[in-house]
Amino acid sequence: MSVIDALKKSVLQGFSSEITVVDIILSLVIAFAAALFILLIYRLTMRGVSRSRTFEITLLLVTPVSAMIVLTITSNLALSLGMVGALSIIRFRTAIKDASDTAFMFWAVAAGITAGAHFYIITVIGCLFIGLLAFSSSKISANASRPYLLVVRANSEKAIDYTARLLSENNIKKRLSSLVNTGEYIEVIYEIALPGAHHKLVSALSNLPDVLNVSLVDCRN
Repeated sequence: MSVIDALKKSVLQGFSSEITVVDIILSLVIAFAAALFILLIYRLTMRGVSRSRTFEITLLLVTPVSAMIVLTITSNLALSLGMVGALSIIRFRTAIKDASDTAFMFWAVAAGITAGAHFYIITVIGCLFIGLLAFSSSKISANASRPYLLVVRANSEKAIDYTARLLSENNIKKRLSSLVNTGEYIEVIYEIALPGAHHKLVSALSNLPDVLNVSLVDCRN
């Protein structure tokens, strides 16, 4: 047997034309179960208010669709080459608002690929491990300090000094971002980090003498 014949045989052995209905149903069922688990973790870890229902439906569909594509590719060499050529011309231009959405999309695709390739143990263990990691990271980040912009407008410099002193006394990290004196009022903007109790800080600053108004803006907005 020549080298070329050996290579052809090894390549063709990697493709199985005998895929039963049971294999197809099992792969799609496991892929759909993985998609439901991914969607559950996404809803538990998503903190923003900009959660898109269409993106949730997409997560639910991407995993079984990926499994179906992999089932087709692994069954026939000619179909796999044609599928690669067809997918290479597809362009997705939908903007993803949150960086974590990209990770969930890759997770859904990876789960579909492993399920379609009949690596069910990798699908189950991988989803459980990544889900635990995502949930733990969400809990840790929820207790961490978040960046805010503190805007204080007052009609005296003494009120601005009181503001800086109050932040220092409460061990709030601050960085002066802007200071404006129009003659009628003085406006100061601080970049601060707060873990919680936002309303208490705003109330304490509003009760200072000569303070006109106080605004607290989330930097993520």
